[in-house]
Amino acid sequence: MSVSSSRRIRAAIAAAAVITTGVGVGTATADASPVSAPTRYQEPGGLLVSLDFQALSTAGWAKTEVTATADSDESPEATESTEATEPTESTEATEEAPAVVEPAPAPPTVTPDELARIVPGVAPEKINEFIAPLNDAMLQNGIDTPVRQAAFIAQLAVESDSFRTFEEYASGRAYEGRADLGNTQPGDGERYKGRGAIQITGRHNYEKLSQHTGVDFVANPELLATKENAFTTAAWYWTSRNLNQVADTAGIVRVSELVNGGHHALQRRVADFERGLSVLLQP
Repeated sequence: MSVSSSRRIRAAIAAAAVITTGVGVGTATADASPVSAPTRYQEPGGLLVSLDFQALSTAGWAKTEVTATADSDESPEATESTEATEPTESTEATEEAPAVVEPAPAPPTVTPDELARIVPGVAPEKINEFIAPLNDAMLQNGIDTPVRQAAFIAQLAVESDSFRTFEEYASGRAYEGRADLGNTQPGDGERYKGRGAIQITGRHNYEKLSQHTGVDFVANPELLATKENAFTTAAWYWTSRNLNQVADTAGIVRVSELVNGGHHALQRRVADFERGLSVLLQP
């Protein structure tokens, strides 16, 4: 009697199961349309080869192959019938242990010490106050690599003056009548000036942010400046512009342009990014 093909089939299926698919403070005024990032899948490699479909089709998917010996008195039909009710000792009975899939590692977080080194100007008493909401905002929005985190923190550091303020120092009158920001009603410039850790600006952005979060920032724009909202709203702005992809591909200068709408404090943004990358890449 030949060996069953079921073990080879189970091993091939187990192998397939573990394959996965891989004025002083700037303002965030850019209103670029999001760029769709292509989904990238892991190539299956030798999976189809390992399945050996030709051999499997020859052996059969479920039935154990039976070969009658020369000195057997039983016909093949009788042998198959007997095997259906009385398995012989040579029938394979041992089951393969299922493949163990290791859990994915937790995304990295920024420590208080790392934040202090990335943004030297941040007040020491503010670090413990801001580190948790900063990490939560990053982890919930895929800002989970050293490049993305360094780029994100660099923009926030400039926009918030090293986390000293979550509201633009200027009055906002300069934005009055800016149709590109959605400021079409009298008083919109001051009402919707830069707020949050990334200084979100303009009625248009406040409206979109309200729709996304369910918090009415249009009627209550001052809520955007609270520490409870400052980082989550900054992460919304970041992901709404696909800035993870931009940081991965185009680089820190293009990220800065999409956050600020220009090159305000560009030299510092680049320097903060490079310092952040150096800190976060240390073992």
